[in-house]
Amino acid sequence: MRILHICETAKGGVGTYIGLFGEFSADLARSTVVAPAPHVSQVGTKVEVVPYSYPSRGIRALSSMIRATLSVRRRIEPDVYFFHSTFSLVALLLLRLGFDSRTAIFCSHGWACSRYEEGSWKRRIVQSVEGTLCGLADVVVNVSEGERALAEKGGYRGKHVVLENAVPEPLDGAPHVAPERGTPSRAIRLLFVGRLDRQKGLDLLLEAWRAIGSQRKDLELHVVGASVNNDATLAELPPRVRLHGWIDRADIDAWYRSADAMVVPSRWEGLPLVVPEALRNGTPVLVSDRSGMPGLIEEGKTGHSYPLSSQGIRTCLEGLDLDALRGMRPNCREAYERRFSLERFRKGFASILADLAPVAPQKSARKVHG
Repeated sequence: MRILHICETAKGGVGTYIGLFGEFSADLARSTVVAPAPHVSQVGTKVEVVPYSYPSRGIRALSSMIRATLSVRRRIEPDVYFFHSTFSLVALLLLRLGFDSRTAIFCSHGWACSRYEEGSWKRRIVQSVEGTLCGLADVVVNVSEGERALAEKGGYRGKHVVLENAVPEPLDGAPHVAPERGTPSRAIRLLFVGRLDRQKGLDLLLEAWRAIGSQRKDLELHVVGASVNNDATLAELPPRVRLHGWIDRADIDAWYRSADAMVVPSRWEGLPLVVPEALRNGTPVLVSDRSGMPGLIEEGKTGHSYPLSSQGIRTCLEGLDLDALRGMRPNCREAYERRFSLERFRKGFASILADLAPVAPQKSARKVHG
């Protein structure tokens, strides 16, 4: 089976997802990826990548993506298309208008409407566009139950299934490069990993941290990541917060293992890979109540959830207990093995591909069903 992946972005989780797909599915299918030239390195080396010009997000980039897709289609004659993220739906639409009825899979990696406030006109427009176009695919893969619920609530078309993201086992012998504790041994070390932008919610976390002040001197926060927009919230960090910038990917598991809990205060997400990455190292996760993220943890067993506000985060942090967090570690590792391992992901996709094998050419869009 030949699969042609089409993506308008391969940054972050999208590139990781495609790379892992190529790694575990070699015996199921041969993958070729059409991706923006600046993002090629994020896809990995297990798949063939065809880069296209990507000066910046916009019409020119979409045109380049479509031209590259048509060129590769002629060369490899794929059996299945796999479209990644909302903007790739433009290519799917054009292929369907050109009477290309080959089997198509779509994964949003987090619905674009999540970026906008509930009830806003921007959100309604985005829901209308992506909710209609995704129905042109034979199957829509949602990366979490929260994403599927969002699609169902918005009346998104198509056959929707859920296959949660996966991450590989930690690298053997990963060096322990996390910094020494700056506070007493009974301190609770918290970790934030990600881009320092509005989506990831670090501004709310720091606001809550300042409000706590000296009430919890046993808390310390380590921030791994960098600002993408010269964010002013990082101009002056509060006490017991250290910014470390990006670290080598090979070292990330040592940071997770050294933390007592991982904090994910995101405003919107699909399924943030930092959650299963933390769980694979036995680290509890503190997630916001957005985008169905509470469903990624078991309350009080593998972490906690909180309302997304500085007060909600503050209340969660003030209630942390070191012994309770350490007691969660075996549960976290078990949750990873059960829900987020590559073997579970591989079996799930093998089932999806098997179900698609006899699918007839797409005739019309359909409403969400299981």
